[in-house]
Amino acid sequence: MYLGLKEMRHEKLRYGLLSGVLLLIALVVFMLAGLANGLSNGNRQAIDNWQATDVYLAQNANETLSASQVKLADQSLIKGDQTAPLATLSGTLRTAKNAHKTTVSALATTRNSFIMPKIVSGHRINGQNQLLISESLTADGYKLGQTVRLGTTTKTVKIVGTYASSTYMISPTVYTDIATLNRLKAMPVTSGKQQTVNGFVTKNGQFKTSDHGSLQRLTMATFINKLPGYSAEQLTLNTMIYFLFAIALAIIGIFMFVLTLQKQALFGVLKVQGIGTAHILAALLTQSVAMALIGIVIGLGITVGLAQIMPAGLPFAINWGQFGLYGLALLAAAVVGALLSWRTVANIDPAVAIG
Repeated sequence: MYLGLKEMRHEKLRYGLLSGVLLLIALVVFMLAGLANGLSNGNRQAIDNWQATDVYLAQNANETLSASQVKLADQSLIKGDQTAPLATLSGTLRTAKNAHKTTVSALATTRNSFIMPKIVSGHRINGQNQLLISESLTADGYKLGQTVRLGTTTKTVKIVGTYASSTYMISPTVYTDIATLNRLKAMPVTSGKQQTVNGFVTKNGQFKTSDHGSLQRLTMATFINKLPGYSAEQLTLNTMIYFLFAIALAIIGIFMFVLTLQKQALFGVLKVQGIGTAHILAALLTQSVAMALIGIVIGLGITVGLAQIMPAGLPFAINWGQFGLYGLALLAAAVVGALLSWRTVANIDPAVAIG
């Protein structure tokens, strides 16, 4: 260990360059992980806030909420600790004179539903044509008491409350009641049990009987994975991260192998002096771990610093547990890369190496 660290102090440029390469790899890994987390949170934040366990959709909807259409009366087929109908609409939230336009995900449920968000300011929905908005929308100029339009309709709704910032499918959310959303969507039925909704959200739900009607039950994990583009998006970014682990392993392995070939004569002298293969290999491992730690720590520091100055619209989130796991994976890649040279070190013949 001492020999490895002493050589690094003497050969600062050589080992500094490799530490710099590992720093760049670590930085890209952490940035991609942050972007993957940010995109994941942006797609599912509202869903996570529900703290639900199951979703019930139409069987022919291909497990996709937006493609599902069921009747409010179908809720009678489901039992659970809590059950809430859910309807959605993706559209543009705009003021009466189009001074402000923002793409939002509108979610509708019953007024006292467990998925209705907690109010930060204003009051809960207690009448027709009322709207709750995510607190993040206030930065775009929307405010309490304001009359706005949603989608392409000319019908208006009034903002009566705000709640903690929330997103669904990357867009900020707004909440209203089912009858109001159906009026905005110009549905033929806007009251009673025959209203159309997209599905039902439950806590510990199950079907009451073997007659499921046109419904199918999805776990929340399955429902999230079926969000349009969610799985492909996460798979793409995670695959890039896994390739970077392989690249880190290859870089360390090649560097240490070349270094071992260059220092065969030195290792031969060390073996003549009684220093064994295990001791030499320990020195190589120490160098690999030290370079990896330098790259990981500095890369993580730069990532955290960049996160503080990123634009608010950029989906980026730090998950310390995941970052720690990825840091350990990079460290493991460095260790495995160094171990690839063990056979070369073990086969060094002092007499041949010294010449």
